[in-house]
Amino acid sequence: MPVAASEVKLLRPTWAEISLSKLGRNFARVRELAGERKVMAVVKADAYGHGAVPVAQALARAGADGFGVATVEEAIELRAAGIRQPILLLGGLYMSDPADLVEYDLTPAVSSTMRLDTYAEAARRAGRTIGFHLKLDTGLGRLGLPPDRLPAFIEHYRQLEGLELQGFFTHLASAEDQVSSQTDEQIERFDSGRETLEGAGIRPAWIHVSNSAALLARRSLRENMVRVGALLYGYCLPLVLPDQRERAAEAAGYEPVLALKSRIVYLKDVPRGTPLGYGAGFYTPRTSRIATVPVGYADGLSRALTNRGRAIIRDRFARIVGAISMDLTLLDVTDVPGADVGDEVILLGRSEHGSVTALEMAELAGTVPYEILCSIGRRVPRLYTQ
Repeated sequence: MPVAASEVKLLRPTWAEISLSKLGRNFARVRELAGERKVMAVVKADAYGHGAVPVAQALARAGADGFGVATVEEAIELRAAGIRQPILLLGGLYMSDPADLVEYDLTPAVSSTMRLDTYAEAARRAGRTIGFHLKLDTGLGRLGLPPDRLPAFIEHYRQLEGLELQGFFTHLASAEDQVSSQTDEQIERFDSGRETLEGAGIRPAWIHVSNSAALLARRSLRENMVRVGALLYGYCLPLVLPDQRERAAEAAGYEPVLALKSRIVYLKDVPRGTPLGYGAGFYTPRTSRIATVPVGYADGLSRALTNRGRAIIRDRFARIVGAISMDLTLLDVTDVPGADVGDEVILLGRSEHGSVTALEMAELAGTVPYEILCSIGRRVPRLYTQ
């Protein structure tokens, strides 16, 4: 069961708050945009750092039609927690035992004919059919069957028993970019692949292309399922439009679900010109009040935010000063009236009048918001609120 914030006594005052009510509202918005299409909730990477089990349980109650994960281990964790909806292994089975597909009722993504024979043998031994989703590489260049190999794949698939091609999908590389032609080209390749399947008499039950950005862009796609992760957690890369660049998730009303918090554990007043942090990477430009906070890069606070990031204390912004270390971070609270030991520090999240988002942190660190979320370490307790 999710751990309520009121039920936990923290021995180290650093924690992540996950709002299940915000998660539910985000899911409702996704469901509305999806229309008649089913919704596969992507909960890989510990639900983008939010905690896969509590998040999946909440989404299952909200009506998610299925779940997407990266590994068998992630899928088994969900099954052990009582998740009964279909689970798609987005990365395929890798080197895992194919018997896991039967034991845990899992559906693998397939990108080549390489493992079809192995799956067919597992189906024969189990005396049941194993379903799979075929992934077509239309331009991302990672996993996926190259389109020119699709006829040979179909021929090999037809020679095997015990397998059922239940789904057909691809992964869009830059759906947020409405200026580039790449997405249109990928969709054209995918539609051509679908026509090849249908010409061979193969009509998969599930067709899915849309990710979070594609769903927001409201593209008209021939699909009956969407595959959404980022939007559920309140984020999406900004849409790049012909005449503007907007923060897509915020503009559509999606709410960041996770807040990273800590408390001031030490305060000191230092004179102008005092060096702070490893390598003396910062010198105070004035007499300053400096707060020490027990959170660092081992907790997921990127070292790239050194002397660049900020936090919120008493509804005021405080700058990160000095190099972020493994377990500790320094904040300049000179301009935060009354700042004191024990005060709550919002490193990621919202106060009454201010906010620090994963998108802001990502732009400062030169990465994407999903890395910021996934980097929050397991030693940071996740506390769930309604």
